[in-house]
Formats: sequence, C-alpha cells, structure tokens
Amino acid sequence: MIRTALLALAALALTACSMQAMSEARVPADVRAEVNAQIDRLIAGETDFIIDAFPDDAVNPAFREQIARMVANVPEGPALSRRVVGVMGATEQAYSDTQGAVRSGTYNLAYELEFADGFLLVQTAHTLTEDGDCCLLRAINATRSDTSPLYADQKRRASIFKFLAVFIVVSTLATLIILIIRIGGRKARETQMGER
Repeated sequence: MIRTALLALAALALTACSMQAMSEARVPADVRAEVNAQIDRLIAGETDFIIDAFPDDAVNPAFREQIARMVANVPEGPALSRRVVGVMGATEQAYSDTQGAVRSGTYNLAYELEFADGFLLVQTAHTLTEDGDCCLLRAINATRSDTSPLYADQKRRASIFKFLAVFIVVSTLATLIILIIRIGGRKARETQMGER
C-alpha cells in the first residue's frame, strides 16, 4: 500500500515537471538563449548561421535545398506560442592545467511553435566549444504540420497521469480510513466484551 502511495506521488511529481522546467535544469541559460535566437533567425528567413556552422557543406546543392525546405516550412505570420517539447542535455566540468575548470556539453532541444495556420517543430543539437563557451550548432531541422506534433499529446498524457495519481491517492486514503475504522471497531468490541 505504501508502494502505491509512493507511485502516485511520483506520478504527480512527474507530471508537474514541465519540459520548460526540465530544459532550464539541464541546459545552460546561454545555450537556451542561443537556440531561441537561432529559431528567431530561421523564422525571419535568415539562414547564414546554418551555412556558417557547416562551411564544408556550404556549396553542396542538397544542403542548400534542405535549408530552403526548412525556410519554406515556416508558416506565415508571427508565432503565437513557443514551447519546449523535447530536452536532452548534459554538462560536464573538466580541469585543465592551463585553463582551469572548463565545461563541456551536448544539448538537444525541440521547440514547437504555433502559428495561425499551422505548427513548426524545430529540433536542434548543440555542443560547447573546446573552451567551454556557447555554442556550436551540430544539427537543425524544421518541419511543418497542420496539428500539434508533440505538445498536445504531452498535455493529454500529463492530464491522464494526474487523474490516475489523484485516483490512487484518494483510493489509498479511503482504504486506510476503512482499515482504521474496522480495526478500531474490533478493538472497541473486544474491550466491551472483556469488561462483561
């Protein structure tokens, strides 16, 4: 029974933890700021930062075509919302005799942007430089869809988990109350029988 209650509390804690909060915990602020700035540039049709990140592929027609496809995927008008829908991040500290403490890290972020006429899912991968500074673009992709590709499903799942967690907590408490009443009633009856 205690395990059930702990499971319910864990489910509540899990659903309470949003992707935004997870990104703030796992991805440094400067990396998040850079990713958002790059998304702003992509939405505005600026792609120089992508070409600068991959100079060896700059003259590759397939690479240029992929960039043009990403820009074409951006819906018209301003973004109505921007939500973090995927996070993978790890930061490590290493000590160098010449540089002191230097951080290293790999970060994958996915943002879902809602527009008046559709959604844009932007997925990025970044690493820190050798000096531990922000940051090197390793991959970027932007795909368009008519419906929410991830956020709506995440929200629905969170609602289901919350409902299940509350149900388990309430049913566990009800069971404990019933057991306490039964045990208390039995002891009271035994006490009364003993007094006679």
